[in-house]
Amino acid sequence: MKQRSLGRDQLHDLNLKLVLQQIINHPATSRIEISHELALHKSTISSLYNTLMDQELLKEIGQGAASNVGGRKPMMVTINQNYGYTVTFDLGYRHLHATANYIDTAIIKYQRIEVSGQPIDKMVKECKKFLDDLPHEVATVNGLLGICFSIHGIILDNRIIDSPWIDMQNTDLVSVFEGKYHVPVLLENEANLSAIYIRDFNKAQPYSSFVTLSIHRGIGAGIVLNQHLLHGENGRGGEIGKTLTSLGPNVTDQSVESLCSEDALIARIEHAKRVAGLDRDTIASLFLSGDRDAERILRQSCGVIAGLIFNVVTMFDPQAVFINSPLIEKLPGLIEEIRGNYKDVAASGFSIHLIPKTRDVTLLGGSSLITHHVLNLDDYELHFRQHE
Repeated sequence: MKQRSLGRDQLHDLNLKLVLQQIINHPATSRIEISHELALHKSTISSLYNTLMDQELLKEIGQGAASNVGGRKPMMVTINQNYGYTVTFDLGYRHLHATANYIDTAIIKYQRIEVSGQPIDKMVKECKKFLDDLPHEVATVNGLLGICFSIHGIILDNRIIDSPWIDMQNTDLVSVFEGKYHVPVLLENEANLSAIYIRDFNKAQPYSSFVTLSIHRGIGAGIVLNQHLLHGENGRGGEIGKTLTSLGPNVTDQSVESLCSEDALIARIEHAKRVAGLDRDTIASLFLSGDRDAERILRQSCGVIAGLIFNVVTMFDPQAVFINSPLIEKLPGLIEEIRGNYKDVAASGFSIHLIPKTRDVTLLGGSSLITHHVLNLDDYELHFRQHE
């Protein structure tokens, strides 16, 4: 196949993106370091650097150390946090979670809004209020740059194909919010955003291939192989909560989701104890106090989840599996139960991790996704740090 060469403008655009990527991934760097990393002439780097400075994407942060042979101290540079901000909404069944983030993903504002039983138009109204309040609370060069929605359902081509927990009533979130705020709007599955979070924020345990299991009202997986997020042909990749399992002989197969999702666990413990109105906190308290029903059901679920992980590892051959579960975060000892059960099934250990600070996971994944997009770096590997 004949290989086409890049034109001058295309080459300039490519190099500009590479420089911006380098600065994002190395928050305190210099022109000389960028030149070395990208193997580009210093004059080329200076021209690209000046372009990014003119766009107010960069901020100089003082002089660095001189080289071993002396000479002038280099000027250090980082991404300009005040270039603009993005907003991510997690449309949960009980709560709407909203966050505004600077372009470096640092959190400006977080809000949790009770929406249990509310129609989608109520959620849309709350999202607009959050967006409309921000210009009075934060001043940046370009203001709002983009919006991301985390959806607990199936997304294909930036459209909601299925939303099992929220009746969308044919609401087109992209049209509604792009029409009002004139910025790009992205929709993504919640489990996939958890995977993006691990890919882009997890410096302590960097993996190129892994699976995240999101255990909430349902169970879904975000699958990343060689840094690439998999969606499947129809957006249904990762719908592993529908996988069939059995709790023992002579028991009809049931889906993992119907046994081990957070709502399913609560319902099973309520049934066993003949009570109603339990929630995540009370379930955790029952388990910690030694309640036999809570212990039996939760430990049983660890075996089912371990079996699910075994199947995932067999199918995708990842380097690690990460679990995103607010309930297990409250009962971290259960992760050891899952690891032990996995070892019993597989006859070997495997890297199974619990994701901490579950509240931020999906929102920061959304922040990364929309930040990639507004900077025109969708296919570029970016690394962000989680600001305290």
